[in-house]
Amino acid sequence: MHLSRHTVRLIGAACAAVMAAIYYLIGLGLLNVGAAADGSDASSMLVFGGLAGSAFLLGAILLVLFDRRWIWWLGLIFQLFVYFAYVQVSGIRNPPFEMWGISLRIIELPLTIVLVYLAVTPTDLERRTEAQVRIKDLD
Repeated sequence: MHLSRHTVRLIGAACAAVMAAIYYLIGLGLLNVGAAADGSDASSMLVFGGLAGSAFLLGAILLVLFDRRWIWWLGLIFQLFVYFAYVQVSGIRNPPFEMWGISLRIIELPLTIVLVYLAVTPTDLERRTEAQVRIKDLD
């Protein structure tokens, strides 16, 4: 079974959109992720959820609208940062790992796989250009 790059991008966009929705719900306080060990208030969760949700919403929009490998490399770096940050801040959360954070990491896994695929494989435009060059070389 072969999936087109467009289909792969839509799968990634769906993952990113679901993550954005979860982050927005966390920010609004509708999903409980515990509390910061330092006693930070709900306004910090609102900012966190809003920023994280907006970042993943932007990612979903980019996945739908564009197919540029450099964008996917940047997205992949961002995903690795998110994984790293999640583990690093576990020491200041109570509980350190909770259902929504783990659920987000599970949803993030296929998104990361999509970004790896998109970053390392040539775009349709790159394939067409390469094929045209080969045809000209044969002439």
